[in-house]
This record gives sequence, structure tokens and C-alpha cells, in this order.
Amino acid sequence: MKLVALDTSTDFLSLAVTDGERVFTHHERVGQKHAETALPALSRLLEEAGLALSSLDAVVYGQGPGSFTGLRIGCGLAQGLAFSANLPLIGIPTLDAVAAQTGASGTVLVAMDARMGQVYAAVYQDGRCQGAIGLFSPEALPLPEDAFTLAGDAWQVHEALLTGRLTGRPFNRTDVLRPEAAAYLKLASNGHYPKRPAREAEVLYVRDKVALTASEQQARRT
Repeated sequence: MKLVALDTSTDFLSLAVTDGERVFTHHERVGQKHAETALPALSRLLEEAGLALSSLDAVVYGQGPGSFTGLRIGCGLAQGLAFSANLPLIGIPTLDAVAAQTGASGTVLVAMDARMGQVYAAVYQDGRCQGAIGLFSPEALPLPEDAFTLAGDAWQVHEALLTGRLTGRPFNRTDVLRPEAAAYLKLASNGHYPKRPAREAEVLYVRDKVALTASEQQARRT
């Protein structure tokens, strides 16, 4: 399939385009400037690939969880592209992409920083998510009993809290920290994620609350 994929769930903008054989990517830290930088960067990728948006088969996007604002921007961009070219959408959870990027077989634990002292996490077995993506404190993060591969940026952000919990456990830590658009292209081609009309685009927030109150912030500092 000819596809474009985008992820704006972190402070990186990740884009990828495939003509069915070659893959063209753009991945850079943009902070909070996804909205300003995404379309110009995507136009350059399509030009490099020699493709028109209307010639694609679908628009793939990271549906979450992740940054609340980033997810809304990404979903809006995906919908806009799909509506303008009459294309279907394929939404893929961000943690699915991180798990796929490890290339690991067996058990993979993906844990991504969710801010507010929490992490988004899910366990994957041979590439398939086992249950739902959950929201946990680092102290309560469920760990697989057997050997597993650990991916995501939670280790970086919550290293002090996770080190003790992981001591003595058989695990392999990878350098895969965040989702990249190229992984969405591969996942979208496996047939496990349905195509949907642009009007049915969904965002996977997992968390309803997006910020701590002033008193909660003060309690975390004390």
C-alpha cells in the first residue's frame, strides 16, 4: 500500500511515507510546534517520494496515548489530510508502535512517561497487546514474571523508582524510547488495524485528567 503516517504524541514530530517499496521519513524534536511544522515537512516527503496525497491508500496516525495536545493535533492533521483527498484513516496505538520497533520476540513491556508521576504501559507477546493499555504509578507498574524486553522512555524519566523494582528480574532494556512513524507503516500493512472514514477518527487518551491542580503539584514537591 501507499501510505503516509504521522505521530505527534511526544515532543517529536515523526512522519513517514511509503510508495509500497521505499520509505521516506522525517523525525525531529519540535517541542510544541507540531502544527506549524507537520504539513511543510510532509509536503517535502511526498515530493521526495514522487507521490500526490490523492494517490495514497490511507492516512495512518498514532492515536495515543501520549501528550493530550499532541494527540489532538495529530488526529486533526490526519482527518484534514483524509478529508481533503477522500482517504480512509488507520489509527494505531502509540505503544503498539514502540513494541514493534524493538523487533523483539517473546514478551515486551512498553512503559511510556505519562507525566503527573505516572506511566502508560502494556505487555506485548510476540507483537500482540495482551489486554488494554493502562495508566500506573511507577511503583505499581505490573511487571511480567518471566524474562522480558523493556521499551519506552519511562525508564529514563522514572529511573530512581523503577531501578529497585527491576533489580534481579530477567529483562533486557532497549534504546527504543518513543514511537516513530515508520513503525506505523509496517503495522498498518498487517491487516490488524481497520480502515475507518475520516469522520470516525478516534483518540486514545487513557487518562481523562490532563493536569495536576496547584495543591496536587505542591503535594508532589513536599
